[in-house]
Amino acid sequence: MGDTTTKALDDVSVSFRQQEFVAILGPSGSGKTTLLNNIGGLNVYDSGDLIIKGKSTKEFKASDWDAYRNNSVGFIFQSYNLIGHLGIIDNVELGMTLSGVPTAEKKEKAISALKRVGLEDHMYKKPNQLSGGQMQRVAIARAIANDPEILLCDEPTGALDTETSQEIMQIIKELSKERLVIMVTHNPDLADQYADRIIRFEDGKIVDDTNPYNELEENEQFHLTKTKMTYWTALKLSFTNIRTKKGRTFLTAFASSIGIIGIAVVLALSNGFQKQIDQTQSNTLAQYPVTISQTATSQTTANDTSKKEHFSKEKSVVAQISDQDKAQHTNKITQNYVNYVKRLNPKYSKNVGITYTTGMNLLRDVNGKIKPVQLSNESQSKSSGLNMSSALASSAGIGVSSYPVDNQARPAFSRSTTK
Repeated sequence: MGDTTTKALDDVSVSFRQQEFVAILGPSGSGKTTLLNNIGGLNVYDSGDLIIKGKSTKEFKASDWDAYRNNSVGFIFQSYNLIGHLGIIDNVELGMTLSGVPTAEKKEKAISALKRVGLEDHMYKKPNQLSGGQMQRVAIARAIANDPEILLCDEPTGALDTETSQEIMQIIKELSKERLVIMVTHNPDLADQYADRIIRFEDGKIVDDTNPYNELEENEQFHLTKTKMTYWTALKLSFTNIRTKKGRTFLTAFASSIGIIGIAVVLALSNGFQKQIDQTQSNTLAQYPVTISQTATSQTTANDTSKKEHFSKEKSVVAQISDQDKAQHTNKITQNYVNYVKRLNPKYSKNVGITYTTGMNLLRDVNGKIKPVQLSNESQSKSSGLNMSSALASSAGIGVSSYPVDNQARPAFSRSTTK
């Protein structure tokens, strides 16, 4: 932590026989449980190697460690770790269920293991109907049911009285005749009475080993057995868990439904607001007609001032089109185009009004002088040429009376309200 380095296991090198009862003693924090977890694959070492029957585990993946724990190692803990809503047989079968053992074989092995630890009369009870010693027996049966090669015990008698502890230790002693048993304990009396070999730890190091073992090269190799739980078994376990935890299931479902309903309400409000905005925008834009005139001006081109003037280096001068002239565009409005506009889908246009402008050169005699006729309400004395309305009328048709035609063959609003 920080700049301090703590070595839980400091240069520990130890070998075990295939069949022996090893007790590991030492004060709290000396590294006993860390060694046990490394052997069982619960923790992965930072340096060094764990060799099993001559096979290194340096290249083990997560799935390899799972297979190793499921099939080669059995665990016995101080706190039993039984599942309360499952029966005794189901608790013993659970480890084999994760290993993918068939149902018939699994039940047979569970019953055999329970009989071996003396619980043949309690197989159909629940954990809360057993004493502490009986629950530890169930934990032992669960650990040996799948016939592991290594049995790891972490303070198996720490929560038991003296008499019950003696009974549990006797069972573990019998199991050590068939496999390697490694037990972590604080009780030196139990270690001296039952263990074949005692290893003492201090500060992450082995300070004493009563019966050391120097492993020689062996031809036997460790074969990793990989198994997995079936999909159907996983579904059944999930259903059983849901069925037995009704309160938790109800609260989870209730909270999930609130979240789903909240999301649905937010989406509904969002869609409603968006539709209202779209409708308002459509109604607003509908009040402004789209005018297609014969002559149009591009505002973007006309307002573009990014170009800088420069003098030509050529000896000849060529006249160029000004930006104002480039902004001007002449639309070719033919009768075919007018017919096309009239046939537009009513969904895209409600009324279509067509304005026809004609340039007329009319003259009149005013007190003996010939003057052009101006179609305007303004006084000629106030006008110094073509007024704005005439210019707009000639370019866009604005200011000239016209009655739009309804695309759906209904009376146009302007014609029905204008006299």
